[in-house]
This record gives sequence, C-alpha cells and structure tokens, in this order.
Amino acid sequence: MPPNSQPHLKDLSCPSTGLDLALDLFITAKEAERCTVRTVKTYRWTLRQFLDWLKARDVLEVQVITPHHIRQFLAGLDQQGCAASYIHIYARTIKTWVRFLHMEGLLAADPMQKVAMPRLAHEVLPAFTPEEVKRLLSACHTKRDTALVLALLDTGCRAAELVGLNIDDIDLSTGAVTVRLGKGGKSRTTYLGSKATRALHRYLAERPPAGPDAPLFPSATTAERLTTNGLLLLCRRLGQRAGVARCNPHKFRRTFALWSLRAGMNIYALQRLMGHSELTVLQRYLALVEQDLQQAHRKCGAVDCTL
Repeated sequence: MPPNSQPHLKDLSCPSTGLDLALDLFITAKEAERCTVRTVKTYRWTLRQFLDWLKARDVLEVQVITPHHIRQFLAGLDQQGCAASYIHIYARTIKTWVRFLHMEGLLAADPMQKVAMPRLAHEVLPAFTPEEVKRLLSACHTKRDTALVLALLDTGCRAAELVGLNIDDIDLSTGAVTVRLGKGGKSRTTYLGSKATRALHRYLAERPPAGPDAPLFPSATTAERLTTNGLLLLCRRLGQRAGVARCNPHKFRRTFALWSLRAGMNIYALQRLMGHSELTVLQRYLALVEQDLQQAHRKCGAVDCTL
C-alpha cells in the first residue's frame, strides 16, 4: 500500500467511473453552462493536479475517493508552503466537482460534506496611496498608458475585463463603460469620471482610426489585444519606474473600492459597479473605512479637542 494512504472503501451503489471520464463529464457540463474559457481552463488544470495526486496513490475511480483523500491533498499543499488563497481555490474546485458527480448519480455521497473548507485570512491587502498613483501617472511614457492607468483606477475593472474592452464599449459622452466579459460571463456597466474620460479622449485622438470592435487597449508591440499577462507586465514596469511596490492590476481594483467608500459611495452601488455577487469582500473594505472614522474622531473629536 502506498505511504500515507488508507484502504479504499468502494461505493458499490454507483457504477464505476474512471477519474478521467469524471473530469471530462464535468468539463463538458461547465462548457454547456457557458462558463468562460478562463474558468473552464482553471477547472481543468486544478482538477488535473488532484487527479494525478490520486492516481499516484492508486485511486483510479471516483467511487473510491474519501474525505480523507481530500484532506490529505489540501494538507499537502499547505505543507508545500502554498498560499491560503491558492489552497482555497483547489478546495472550491474539488467541492464543485464532487457535488456535480453526486448530482449526476456517480457518487452516492458527497465526500466534501465532511471536509472543512480551508480558512482564509480576512485582512485586506494594501491599496495605492494618492502619492503612489501620482508617481505612476508621472512614469507613464504614452497617452495610452496614462488612459489605461486611470481606466483601471476609475472603473474598478478586473484585468480580464479591462483588456476585453472594445472601443465601442466606451461612451465618451457619458463615461459609461459596458463590461461584456465580466466574471461568470455576466455583463455590467461601470463608469469613467471626467479626468479619466479626458485622458481616454487624448489617447484615442492620437491613435490610428479603428473600428468599434477593435480592442480599446492593444499591445504596443503586437498591435493585437493586450493580454492579462501583458497588462501585468506593463503594471510591473510602471511600478519599477515609479518606485511603487506591488503594482498589479488587482491593486488598482482594491484602490477603486477603498477610495470610493472613503469618498462616501453607497456599498450596494459599489457592489454593482465592481460586479461582486456578494458583499463579503466589500464589507472588509467598509471595516477599514470605519477605522478611518474612528481615528478621525480620536484626533478631532469635539469634546476631547475643545473642552
């Protein structure tokens, strides 16, 4: 018997189903649900790691998978030093997969029902300061980069959403931005303010004419649509030139959320602008804003500062 394994207790109430077939059935179902290509790719890659781990322990059929196997796999990721968020992605993916198998009648019981989800730290990573954003804008060498930075900061778009924008998705008269490639395939509308809109005007005015379906932000090297990896590299280069640490697209999104709340935006309006299905993450930002208010009162409270 392989080390760190347990005897397999096969569920005889369901037909035997190989791991690879179970994966293919799941992926086909997700494609039929019209999940995004990126989501399907993540499902496939993540589950492939789990299936290879199972095969190395002579677990070849889904009916043999136990809660202990899943706990062992997740614990192994933790022992390798993987980030809690990374382990959580694996746990969520496995949970979705085995739930599908259970609903399809390929598993009599869902093994994840007995597995506690890995704990996630609830701290909010830092946002940019206004001074850092000013340095980033000063480090932009082109009007495209300036417009891109302000668009990231003013719309709260995810990286994939921003690079997926076409010229026709922007209404320069109102600042409305139509996000057609949102998370989970959902579309929504967000907005650009006057400063970001002016920057986009200046960028488009010097850009060669392009059709409405052309990418809003093409690559400077290939002229094709900028990729998420290309956007990440662009942000890193800007950060290096500006002396700003951890400059990445998602940090602009966090900054949008925190700055909007500090400016008094309603949390439900912010939820719709950011395309969040739940308020959990935004409530953490709101807690930071409430700390700001507490510190302001301690510093400038009427009674303590006057009497």
